Amino acid sequence: MRVFQKKKKISSLRLVRNKLYFMNGSKILFKVGILINFFFLILLFIGIESSSFNLDFPVITLSTPFLILINSVFFTFWLLRFKWPAILFIIYLIIGFDSWKMFYQFKSDAIITSKGLDVMSFNVRSFNRLGWIENKNIPSLIASHIKNISPDVICFQEFANDLSPKFKDYPFKVFKPYILNGQIGSCIISKYPLLNSKTIAFENSSNGGMQSDMIWKRDTLRLYNLHFESLKFDGNDNILSVNNFKRFRNKIKQVFDVQKKQIFQFRDLLKSNKYPVIICTDLNNNVFSKNYDYLVEDHQDTFIEKGSGFGATYKFPFFPMRIDFILTSEKIKVIDFKVFDINLSDHKPILASLKWP
Repeated sequence: MRVFQKKKKISSLRLVRNKLYFMNGSKILFKVGILINFFFLILLFIGIESSSFNLDFPVITLSTPFLILINSVFFTFWLLRFKWPAILFIIYLIIGFDSWKMFYQFKSDAIITSKGLDVMSFNVRSFNRLGWIENKNIPSLIASHIKNISPDVICFQEFANDLSPKFKDYPFKVFKPYILNGQIGSCIISKYPLLNSKTIAFENSSNGGMQSDMIWKRDTLRLYNLHFESLKFDGNDNILSVNNFKRFRNKIKQVFDVQKKQIFQFRDLLKSNKYPVIICTDLNNNVFSKNYDYLVEDHQDTFIEKGSGFGATYKFPFFPMRIDFILTSEKIKVIDFKVFDINLSDHKPILASLKWP
């Protein structure tokens, strides 16, 4: 009997000891979880708010959508367990509400009562020249989609002039190659006359743009169609090793510096402009970057004005990337904004409905 009681006592002690070990381990994991969460929350704050303080962290701002995803997972984890760290994310949501509007827009219930000027921007990825999509009919499918939507004017980036389908409903077309005598470039097609079209050439770059004046209801609007420097990722961009991460970081910084130079070149062009402007662009950068701020400056982002949801325009796995934009002069009223979720390119076409007073 004594032996049995002794064994029972030892067993109870072991249970208490194991329970203490488990409790201590849980406390340690809880503290580690908070530290990791806090670290990613700080990175998110830097990514979203850095441009507000005139700071620039290219890799962090480019990774901001991913950081939002990570922090959302942490928030869900803490919330389901009724743990106080969930409050951290809620507090930041409240503090940074204005910045979050660039990333997500709630759908407006406003009824569109009048049709404006419908402007589409679409990077068509050379009409699938190299067969990225397993469909040989991409050019005709793009033409069919545009016919169904019937915008008034379309600005194309990465337009392969030799593979272009016929756009019969658009009597006015201007194509400007990125490189002299090249087949890839910017193109504008329109239902309204296009005048004074010019190439916008970026130095030492295979990207570029164009400008054209469009006559609409007795008024002249200036269209800018721009494709800024691409990131050009390749198979060596594995950032899991220290050396590759440094290479990746340097490449990002270099590309963003080139974009900045191109944007300021474009801003110099704007100084001599006397017309209301519509800017269609593949920026190759997101809304949290300093380059986005440089480009938008005193223009309207039509997604922020009338868009809904995440407004993702680039097909990137796991999280939304908005790198294509339609910007306008502040005098132009934005009626509506749409993103078309179709698999005809690595980009999605976007459409802004505009009204000129």
